[in-house]
Amino acid sequence: MELKVIPVVQLFIAVILMTLIQHFMPLFNYSDIIKPIIKIAMILLFLFSGLLIGFLAIYSFKKHQTTVNPIKPDTSSKVVDSGIYQYSRNPMYLAMLLSLFAYTSYLANPVAFLICGLFTWYIGKYQITPEERILEKRFGKVYCDYKKQVRRWI
Repeated sequence: MELKVIPVVQLFIAVILMTLIQHFMPLFNYSDIIKPIIKIAMILLFLFSGLLIGFLAIYSFKKHQTTVNPIKPDTSSKVVDSGIYQYSRNPMYLAMLLSLFAYTSYLANPVAFLICGLFTWYIGKYQITPEERILEKRFGKVYCDYKKQVRRWI
């Protein structure tokens, strides 16, 4: 199977990389040019959005009694296409990305935003694409129709 590194580990790797960027490139910090209230608002907006979307995604999977395990999509029992999944095929990964935006906003280092792009690319190529292949095999036309109706991220 292609799914090698579980998404939560990918998230922590991204956080570590962002922290290293902040440590080794502190001059790129924009804290001096942004008001603290705006910085706090950005952090809270991204964090709250990420937590809410993540909770709704897990709730939908539990409600439909299917697996939330990202490295075993072949054990999925059905295509969940309601709730948050009618707006995003990958709300759990979107929630992770939003939490990375929150951390990057906290760091106030624009170079750290590059890691958000790297995370998006990596999870798309090495997590989402293999998952979709497995789900297409497992659910056929039902999943293909769902893919046509709902975007990958938002």
